[in-house]
Amino acid sequence: MKPGSLVGKSLLCMALLGVLSWSFPIEPANALSMVQDPTPVTQTDGEAKQEAKQEAKQDPIPVDDVLGGSDLGIPPSDPAALEVIARYIEAVGGQAAMSAIDDRVERFRNKKIDPTKETIMKMARFLKRTGEGALMIREEWQLPGLGLTKNNEPLNFTQVYDGEKAWVKAMGAVSPLAGKTLIVFVWDKHIDDFFVSFQENGYIATLKGDGVVLDKPCKLVELKSFAGNQVLTYAFSEEDGLLLRKAWREGQPPAVVTKEVFFADYAQIRFSDDRNRWIKTATSKKIFEDGELSLEVNYDEITLNAGVSSTVFGRPEGRSFAEFTRDRDAARAKKEAEEGKAVGDAEKPVWEKPKPKPVWEKPKPKPVPVPKPDPKLDPKPKPDLKPKPDPKPDPKPKPDPKPGFDGC
Repeated sequence: MKPGSLVGKSLLCMALLGVLSWSFPIEPANALSMVQDPTPVTQTDGEAKQEAKQEAKQDPIPVDDVLGGSDLGIPPSDPAALEVIARYIEAVGGQAAMSAIDDRVERFRNKKIDPTKETIMKMARFLKRTGEGALMIREEWQLPGLGLTKNNEPLNFTQVYDGEKAWVKAMGAVSPLAGKTLIVFVWDKHIDDFFVSFQENGYIATLKGDGVVLDKPCKLVELKSFAGNQVLTYAFSEEDGLLLRKAWREGQPPAVVTKEVFFADYAQIRFSDDRNRWIKTATSKKIFEDGELSLEVNYDEITLNAGVSSTVFGRPEGRSFAEFTRDRDAARAKKEAEEGKAVGDAEKPVWEKPKPKPVWEKPKPKPVPVPKPDPKLDPKPKPDLKPKPDPKPDPKPKPDPKPGFDGC
């Protein structure tokens, strides 16, 4: 990202304000007033005019002094580290070649590696400088259908930034791109090389010593943002000066992830408008997370100064998301109306309240069968063979009935 871009200016201003608020142990408002409005000194008119002439003769303050001045407490870059970076810039084509790039087109494949599967995404990236120094960007993504489209067709996404405004096109609808999503899109996009303007973007380089990467001796350079919130370590080959590895850490404790990018297969890319001019760039990258391979990037095509038109960076063709939603709802309502008309005046089924489901009841226990007596174990009682005695006679005989009135 160039400092001339809108986002670059915003980020640089916010970071500088953050540094100013940390540099002074007083309130931010007072700190800014101290920097912007120094204590006035009483001078005569002649002295003021003489001092103004002396200031006019002085050279403007260089950028390095602004970013690395002792007044802000920011140390300057290590000269030894700057020598390693300068050797790398020469190895990949030189400062003049990098500045001569007007437009750039890259086509590559990202292979996302998961424990159970691999997903390949095809990408095309278009970059072009504007007359104001900003960078226009267009990215076209093609992802597998992932079951989200009819017949599992590929998913196509397009993101465009024209230097001021940005859009995203997905599933046929176009929406504005702003906020954090826009910052993520334009961040770390360079038409030339990150190290061409790393100091202008506020990074401070320090040489951390020697190391070995991919069995090659190298020089380790640490880059730290002047806000202190980003620390990157780069390994440059001692043999040819090319970049071998980039490492950094992301996240907050305890979920901190160590990420590494390994650069390989450097190729010489000649300019389309001048075959005698070239740059060298890595055409293969491997990204590791905590030592596990996570992503592979392989470039199929890189062209420089091929005459990319500025119209490529305009708003993508397509309806806005609001129009897309409105048309989709209208089509859905029309389809429902046609289905209702096809039914005609047929009587609609009357809704009936569903019958309640039977309540489960615990089954009653079966009666326990009464065991029958076993004749062998329980024989029938024998009859009593003794004769029963006669009934006893009545000791008092009953008198005869009295004769009646009829004389009988």
